[in-house]
Amino acid sequence: MNQESIASRWRKDDAKRWSILDRARFCASLTKPWVLPPEGFKDGQSKLPEPFSSLAARGITNLEGRLLLALYPPGRNFFSLKVSSDIRFNPAFDPEQLDQLNEILFLQELTMMSQLESAYVGKRGGNRRSGGFRSRKRTALSQLLITGDVLEQLTDDYRLKVFRRDQYVTQRDSSGDVLYHIVKEKIDPLTLTDEQLGMCGMDRAVMSERMPSERMKDLYTMVEWDPSAQTWIITQECENTVINQSEDKVSPFMSTPYELAPGEHYGRGLVELNLGDIRSLNELTMALLDFSATASKQLFALDYNSQVRAEDLTRESGSVIQARVQSGQVMDVGMIRADKMQDFQVTAGTRDSIRRDLAAVMLMEGETQPTGERVTAFQVQRVAMELEGALGGVYGSISDSQQCPLVERVMFQMKRDKIMPPLPEDGIEIEALTGISALSKEGDGGRLMQVLSTMAQMGPEMMSKINMDHLIDLMMRQAGIYEPGLIKSPEQIEQEKQAMMQQQAMQQAQGKAIDVAGNIAQQQMATPEEA
Repeated sequence: MNQESIASRWRKDDAKRWSILDRARFCASLTKPWVLPPEGFKDGQSKLPEPFSSLAARGITNLEGRLLLALYPPGRNFFSLKVSSDIRFNPAFDPEQLDQLNEILFLQELTMMSQLESAYVGKRGGNRRSGGFRSRKRTALSQLLITGDVLEQLTDDYRLKVFRRDQYVTQRDSSGDVLYHIVKEKIDPLTLTDEQLGMCGMDRAVMSERMPSERMKDLYTMVEWDPSAQTWIITQECENTVINQSEDKVSPFMSTPYELAPGEHYGRGLVELNLGDIRSLNELTMALLDFSATASKQLFALDYNSQVRAEDLTRESGSVIQARVQSGQVMDVGMIRADKMQDFQVTAGTRDSIRRDLAAVMLMEGETQPTGERVTAFQVQRVAMELEGALGGVYGSISDSQQCPLVERVMFQMKRDKIMPPLPEDGIEIEALTGISALSKEGDGGRLMQVLSTMAQMGPEMMSKINMDHLIDLMMRQAGIYEPGLIKSPEQIEQEKQAMMQQQAMQQAQGKAIDVAGNIAQQQMATPEEA
């Protein structure tokens, strides 16, 4: 093992990326400066940059909402667990067992999604929690679009932590695979165990007497890939002392670059891709605002021989002053005017042209995103198609770097915590329902209904070949509905049939008894007359 401290490695890697980080800060300064503040910024003590145009910030906000809807739609899973193709397309595999396995995976999907969404409600942290799963994802998308790179961590209590670009360093190999991350964050030492505090030379009683702002310490976390063991080694260091170390097959850290160039360690964002237009729009808006400020000034000029005095120009309306008047016009008083209106029409036209281009890139000219309680599949499809064209296939990068690793980590932790039963790793495939492919289940359902409609036209004999129990289970899974007891089991149906048959038999017996009693009564009434 390398004996160099994690803090030292952090400082070396941080010094190598200053130009990339400065460019990311410049991109943030033109959109949302708080996403990546200037170096040395202190909240409440420093002032953030103030761009002259808010169009780029509004556009990023619009894209964040649309991406969140397409990637993590409310009420829908953003992933699907499938049986591996070796099993799914094996004709020798029992269809009944395959259906049961699909049902188990479907229930695990719902359990995993519920675990992510419920981790922020009623769990450890109380009122300290800052947003839920989707709000954290929106923060991550904001970092991704503006700075081009984002690092997230799934904690042991299934919460997401989003790190700012200046809080972590990353090293990748030539193919873009992550070698290691180092995260630098501020922590309260009182959150550490007594043993860890002792390793760092701190006493809990002494630290408790200090103000929270005075006792904060730097915590360095390094997650490094070990190619020989095929595991991630996670090491934490505080006060130049290693306080925790572990190994995991699945990393809790997820790094997502927006657009990663070969040989680089960090991604480039949408703002950097459109930096020319965003910067030009900001500068042209600044020039137009300066001109507007100049043109709005009311400055009077008096002739040297004028009888008008400066204080006369400040007198109340209706007052009489002395001045040289010719044909009803005051001749020795004038107003300073900005005579560059024609030139600034060119500036305004250029700015409007750039503004339209940026609005098209950021999807600000289309319809507003749906905000109803129930978002339909068609609305998700429309938003996804617009984003696919505008962002140039960003779904693939987010799926590979963010969604699938998150699902793998959730599965790993739930098996470790014995929340989920263990399943063979080589028997399961994870599919990210990203963008347009998020409608795959709806598309499968539509194709299924087409097949059933065609079979119905062929007559009852063809429909009798369908296993109705399997069909109902499949349709419920495709709709994402799990309501135990909603669909009757074969045993319940058989019991109802038996009960119905018994009831019919009792009714028939009662009818026969009534008929027999009626016949006997008629015979008794007819007997005296015959006698």
